[in-house]
Amino acid sequence: MPKILGSVDPVSFIRHFPGVQTSSEYDSGIHINGCDNSHNFISVGGVPVYGANHLFGFFSIFNPVHYGQMSFSSSAERSNRLGGSLTMSLPDTLKKKISGEINTGIMSSEGTLGFRIGRHSNLKVSARQSYMNLLYKRWLKIGGSPIRYGFGDYNLTWLYSKGNDKIWIDAYYGKDKADIMESHLNLSLSADWGNLIGAVHWEHNGNTLRHRHSLFYSRYHSNAGITQDKSYMSLNSYIGNIGYKFGLDWKKFRFGLDASFYDIQPQVPEIHGPYGSDGITDEVLKGFEVSADIGYKTEFADNWEIEAGCRGSMYISPENRCFWGASPNIALNFNAYRFGKIRASYALNHQYLFQTGLSNIGLPIEFWLPAGKYSKPQMSQNIELSYKGEFFRNALAVSASVYYKKLYNQIEYHGDLLDFFTTVYDLDSHLLKGRGYNYGLNLMIHKQTGDITGWISYSTGRARRQFDHPDYKGIYPANHERIHELNAVCTYKFRKWNFAATAVYASGAPFTAPESYYISSGQIITEYGDHNACRMRPYFRLDLSVSYCIIKNDRQENGVNVSLYNATARGNDVMYRISTDRNGTYSYGPMSFFLKLVPSISYYHKF
Repeated sequence: MPKILGSVDPVSFIRHFPGVQTSSEYDSGIHINGCDNSHNFISVGGVPVYGANHLFGFFSIFNPVHYGQMSFSSSAERSNRLGGSLTMSLPDTLKKKISGEINTGIMSSEGTLGFRIGRHSNLKVSARQSYMNLLYKRWLKIGGSPIRYGFGDYNLTWLYSKGNDKIWIDAYYGKDKADIMESHLNLSLSADWGNLIGAVHWEHNGNTLRHRHSLFYSRYHSNAGITQDKSYMSLNSYIGNIGYKFGLDWKKFRFGLDASFYDIQPQVPEIHGPYGSDGITDEVLKGFEVSADIGYKTEFADNWEIEAGCRGSMYISPENRCFWGASPNIALNFNAYRFGKIRASYALNHQYLFQTGLSNIGLPIEFWLPAGKYSKPQMSQNIELSYKGEFFRNALAVSASVYYKKLYNQIEYHGDLLDFFTTVYDLDSHLLKGRGYNYGLNLMIHKQTGDITGWISYSTGRARRQFDHPDYKGIYPANHERIHELNAVCTYKFRKWNFAATAVYASGAPFTAPESYYISSGQIITEYGDHNACRMRPYFRLDLSVSYCIIKNDRQENGVNVSLYNATARGNDVMYRISTDRNGTYSYGPMSFFLKLVPSISYYHKF
């Protein structure tokens, strides 16, 4: 993959796959086959991650050098999720000597060091720190309002390997901090958010029996403060998860057991103003979830293979309500050998967590909710038919799939940030509840060998939502829906040079436009039109990258990478906003990303 902004980011990588909808620079989510970002199971070694991206979606929290590999699936059948899965695997091989990699760019620097401890273990540590404010300060603005922003990621993994057993002790800590000034509205936002993950894993690999145990803790927090005139509002939330996971593979069978305790504080505003304070006592919601699954896979009649399984789950809500769910899944594969493989599958899935908030622009104004008093657990029925084939001695791969998903008990946040200052806050009144329908077609052709490699993919689909609310009587597109999307990825190796490019063209995302807005007591009051009835202009972006290897031998490798993000400098719409000029004139219109063309140069050294 191309090194864009000096790094090969795993989450940015999968956004070029068919069925994974493109996110704008202010949407850091992953939308797979029309599902919401929170429908995906994102994990490190099987440990759930609840905030996987930094601001703007340029970087995920995953330092790719630290991990062994990445696995991605458009389904998450072995977890209580409705969407897909992305798993970063922990390093699983012992190093014979000290090794590492350093990558220094103009946005951030990262380093990884691994070394042996005794005969059977080694330690791997990684760190990444941004310094965008140093070189990009004059361009870090949203609609003319300045931003101060920085992030850091820190990993530590200890591996013990002897015989058939492996033990990992893994830890991650990440943090973001941002300050945004909206001088024309007399409004400022300061926020910090991040993840803390700790886990112990044990894996045993026998001849016919393989089992794995994980004990973990994962926490994501967000703290935001908003100041307007003489009023100050804080928006704080977090989700904490203590859990145990067990997995066993024996011959053609697989078994699994998950247990999780949740400690969740939804986002509630606390307002301090010249006339006193108006706040809601922090609402901490506790829940318990346990699941057990079994699966079987076998071949029959030479060309046929069947996979079947069922996941049973029980969830106890903060109100001590008990929910049960059975999630069967079945897939039938037909192997036509040199002509490819055909797969038909059905799955019913349950999910007991929700994520919602004011927007999806990557700021910590989205938060998690457990099922219970706000909504029943989510559920989906999924049907998919797919084809995969490889031709010309595996040089060319072709794939196609059609899917249909019916979603139950969906929620969507509606409201405005400034509503917190002008209305009495009630979370339940800000939630739209209903159902959804996702369906579409995904196509891909992939050149896998030779000096020139890459793929072209095309996706078309709809993500529709229907709400049980008297003011929302129609069927509306989901916030992230892009009806058409075309992706192209190409890399070319020539001696010490590596050239690469990625391009994406996608339909515009929907948004809700206001019909009118007016000023009352210094506040902007907005009256909105039909929900998601308008669309932004089509999205197009071309990224270019070139790397030159200076030295490469058995001891070291170093080189230079130069890249251009959005090489055509196209001003893609990321949102519509109400703004005012210095004369106090208000206007409403599209806003593009503050950096239309983002150049980057970095130096890397491996040893």
